[in-house]
Amino acid sequence: MSVKPLLAAFRDYLSLRDEPVMREWLDGFGWNLSERNLVPKPAAASRHLAAAGDCAGRAEAALLAALSEFSGRLNWMQMYTAEDFGQDFLDDYAHVELIGPEGHFMSEEIAAGLVVYGPGLDYPDHWHVAEEIYIPLTHDGLWSADGAPLAARKAGSFIFHQSNMRHAIRAGSAPLVALWVWRNGDLRQKADY
Repeated sequence: MSVKPLLAAFRDYLSLRDEPVMREWLDGFGWNLSERNLVPKPAAASRHLAAAGDCAGRAEAALLAALSEFSGRLNWMQMYTAEDFGQDFLDDYAHVELIGPEGHFMSEEIAAGLVVYGPGLDYPDHWHVAEEIYIPLTHDGLWSADGAPLAARKAGSFIFHQSNMRHAIRAGSAPLVALWVWRNGDLRQKADY
């Protein structure tokens, strides 16, 4: 079953953003993408989506609602294994590559999607070649870049990581859901840590 309405909600949300980096990345991007028939793959972390709705920003609520609606049709992914950060981490972390080389919609230009972190999840310093944009859809998350202390970022905040910049994330007492976009680098790379 198609997840095109989720792609439309994703595109609509990004169309409202006016950050220069976002405009540079997406101006001229062809949203008429080929949809793959990916087999749904559940993830334990998706159970946090219902509670995340209570923490969503006003502008982010529609995208989060679409993610919740289509959650059971998505191919949830995890870039790590239990050997990396432990099984507790895997139980509270998962992402969807909505657009990308392995995503629901094919693109070699960018990889983009949504990620869920359960309450209290600590995602330690990691880095990758691809440049990255994060936009939290929920409040109550702490973010760090380039060795700076963790700092609270509200829903709708624009977060940009340059290539190989160390960054870390910690969910607060509520689930943290964020939109992400990768560009310029190996879009299939497992982040180093």
